[in-house]
Amino acid sequence: LWRFRRPSGTELLRWRCRVSPRDVCCKLHTRALKKSRCLIFLKHLKYLWYITLLAHSAHKIAISFMLIHKQKLTLWFSHLPQEERQFGGYFSPETMHVQPLILEHHPDEDRGLSPFKEKTSIATRPSLTVEQLFDANNNGNKARGLNVLVYGAVGTGKSTVVRKLVLDWCAGSVFSQFKLVLPFSCEDLSHLSKPTSLRDLVGRKYMHLRRTPYLSGDYDKAKDVLFIFNGMEKMKLDFRIGSTELCSDPNEALSSGAVVVNLLRKYLLPEASILVTTRLSAVDMVPKKYINRYVQICGFNDPDRQRSYFTSRLLQQNEGKPGKAAETLIEMLYLNLQRESQLATACFLPSYCWLTCATLHLLHFTDTKSPIRTLTGIYTSFMRLNFGGEVITVDGNVSSQEQQNSLMLYVVRTVGKLAFDGVTNKRSSFSAEELEQWVGGKTKTDEELQQLAVFRTDVLDFFLVSRDYHGMDPESDGKRYVFTVPAMQEYLAALYVVLGENKSVLEKLTKEVSEALGQASEDITSLLSILSKIIPFRIFAVFNLLKLFPKLFERVSSHSKGRIANTMAAEMFRSEDSFNEDVLDQVEQSLLGVHGPQPQEETYTRAFELYPIFMGGLLHYGNRRMLDQLGCSIKSQTVSQITRALRKHLIKESQKKQPPEELMDLLVLLYEFQNPRLTAEVLQSIKTINLSTVRMTPHKCFVLSMVLSCTSSSFHLNELNLSSCHITPELLEMLWPAFRHTSNLNLQFNSLGPESCILLRDLLLEPNCTIKSIQLCDNYLTDTGISHLLEALSGNHSLRRLYLMHTGLGDQSAHLLAERLGQHNMLQELNVAYNNIGDSAALTLVDACREHPSIHTVHLYLNQLTDVGKQSLYVRGGPRVKEGRRVKVLASVTEGSDISEDWHPILSVIGKNSLSWDRGRVREQLQVFLKDLEWGRKQHPSFWKKMHFRRVESVVRQMLRLLEKSSDTGTGTGIK
Repeated sequence: LWRFRRPSGTELLRWRCRVSPRDVCCKLHTRALKKSRCLIFLKHLKYLWYITLLAHSAHKIAISFMLIHKQKLTLWFSHLPQEERQFGGYFSPETMHVQPLILEHHPDEDRGLSPFKEKTSIATRPSLTVEQLFDANNNGNKARGLNVLVYGAVGTGKSTVVRKLVLDWCAGSVFSQFKLVLPFSCEDLSHLSKPTSLRDLVGRKYMHLRRTPYLSGDYDKAKDVLFIFNGMEKMKLDFRIGSTELCSDPNEALSSGAVVVNLLRKYLLPEASILVTTRLSAVDMVPKKYINRYVQICGFNDPDRQRSYFTSRLLQQNEGKPGKAAETLIEMLYLNLQRESQLATACFLPSYCWLTCATLHLLHFTDTKSPIRTLTGIYTSFMRLNFGGEVITVDGNVSSQEQQNSLMLYVVRTVGKLAFDGVTNKRSSFSAEELEQWVGGKTKTDEELQQLAVFRTDVLDFFLVSRDYHGMDPESDGKRYVFTVPAMQEYLAALYVVLGENKSVLEKLTKEVSEALGQASEDITSLLSILSKIIPFRIFAVFNLLKLFPKLFERVSSHSKGRIANTMAAEMFRSEDSFNEDVLDQVEQSLLGVHGPQPQEETYTRAFELYPIFMGGLLHYGNRRMLDQLGCSIKSQTVSQITRALRKHLIKESQKKQPPEELMDLLVLLYEFQNPRLTAEVLQSIKTINLSTVRMTPHKCFVLSMVLSCTSSSFHLNELNLSSCHITPELLEMLWPAFRHTSNLNLQFNSLGPESCILLRDLLLEPNCTIKSIQLCDNYLTDTGISHLLEALSGNHSLRRLYLMHTGLGDQSAHLLAERLGQHNMLQELNVAYNNIGDSAALTLVDACREHPSIHTVHLYLNQLTDVGKQSLYVRGGPRVKEGRRVKVLASVTEGSDISEDWHPILSVIGKNSLSWDRGRVREQLQVFLKDLEWGRKQHPSFWKKMHFRRVESVVRQMLRLLEKSSDTGTGTGIK
């Protein structure tokens, strides 16, 4: 049909020229040619504009895809794991990242600079920054990208460096020469079963990059691409040509391992650069000819890096506002690190810096808004951060029995066994022979030997470090091995026991026989049922005994669980540990060090009081769930059997009188267990909680409140003694739930101020308040605080005794007390001794007490009273004419010319507190007492009366001598 098409303008003119004159044809032809050339030029111009517009649009689309890619990477890599979110959300990768030491170092020179080696060996090498990893000066072939292999031990910070690198690239601060960064997890790649091409592999993870031109293989666009493969030890890479075929097509489907191998070979996208991270055992997986640069991450090699890490985390408290407590903690930590202590060695690894910060955050920054966290949970989270979901492999090969090859379970069966042996024999250090015996001493097969070699190379140094004990163990030349963190030994030992790895010979034999007979019993029973129909002999019924073996195993297993409970109770209430500090203080001292005189000789034997607490904490469901993710399963039936046996032991021991520190340890055990029913049953047998002299921290206050909140509303303690516990107004607020379950509250000798009285007022005004006695002695409450506290008298109906000795009261408070006493008809005893009350205010107060229907005793000694005032108080305290009720006024050891019948309680209180009170004032009052006693003795001619006076005088003189002696030696605290 092209013959019948419409003719063009030029053809039409040529046809006309055949019948037109020559000159006319030439003019028309010239004009048509000019017009045709203009049209052609305009068409070309239009096409050029279209091409420019398309190119500009493609550039805009590429830029938008890059922005989307950076936004998504920022969201993914800024996401904090659950272990970080437990700190209250104050942390972000930007504020808490501290760059570890990075060195260019070939592993063949010295199989890695262990983070626990001498600092001098590390300091001799120049350090690198992340930006210098792909320095163009190290690339001899500019047409090919660099392959950089970064290696390091477990916990040195490889994944953290990669995360910070990606975030910095997204922010535009590093690697500006790369337009596209593609991070991959080798663990995720190892689970891909179907072959896939490189482009599909990228598009599967990054859908917005499915059609990116950088991976097309055209020209040299791949030079702007950086691949990151994190954790190469979790993949099986085979560089043999016969096993992994060559491939240069990014669209060809291959296994994930083959894709990575061809990228490293530079056969696939040779212009692209590659960053690979791995552990030391997998460094040789990639042939040396494919690696341009080896870089080692060595962790924090000096205290300044460690201090920067602690500062970035511990100062991010109180919604980002640095607190004085955090600054004090950092200073104490830094001092301990400078001593080159065991903590300084552990903190070479950033992972242990995280564990240190997490523990201190738990001990000192717990508040009522924080989620419930336990020490056992922190250590379990620590394990999941470093070994989550890993199985022990050899060259990337994973056994089919993954449960048996779980890396964490392998740690428990080797290092945990060593830890359990140390706890059992009360040893915290081990010789090289003991280490060889417990860690891989019974390996036989070639596979087990290979697994042991990988474990020793990558993991063993994470838990154990060498220390020199010169002169203490000559057989080992002074070199012994200790756990990196002391509490880690107790945690692994507890995990070893709870997982049931500590089986006796009878248990192992019974289990094997039961499993064998249990599998065969069904087949034998079926066969015998058929034979019994043909040969009806009753002798076949004997084989039914086979069914008893599984039941026998259950009995032995149940006995084993009871033995675990016995171990927990025995370790919890050891008599030799009863005078130690509470377990939380021991944990803190292991981190902050002991400030003061140090022991001349360091011994490697210590108490293991965390061991039973960790055993209880591991039975909590949250920890069992995390352990299950690590390949360590604890069945609910096992927990039920241990709990049932443990309940009897705890109830029996709790009925005994325990020292304050041991009682605090019991409360910590109940808190770590997180079993409200068990906690309530154990507390039912406790009538008094005496934590006197235990240094209360935010976490201890939280533990006490949480444990008591597990009881019913009708449960009440006879006494809650929190005297001399360093309680501040902030801690008092955390203890509010605990106060609801006590009748007698002792808060004397603390650091409470006037603002604390507002909270105590609200406590007394609660409708269900059951507090009968409250002791606030030796707290500086002042007249302001007392005015707040007395507002509760009108609405309270439970208070019987109010103790306000040495609280800074003056005449104003005494007059206010006299006015408010009539609003409360149940008060029986009032103690305002050792204050600044004068004669007039004291008389007014005693008159108000005489008018009160139930007050029978008023303490007024050690106040600003004259002899006349004391005599007047004695007269005012006499029996009332109408009712015959006498108000006992304790103002001095004498009453007129006689000795007061209450002289002994007065001197007893002064004697207990004389070294902590203002010694000058106490000495002055004792001298006044002595003067009154001498005057009274002269007034009585009776020999027995004189002897009684001399007896009391001798007690007063002895107290004065004690004050003089303490002043000469400089002891005491001197609260003034």
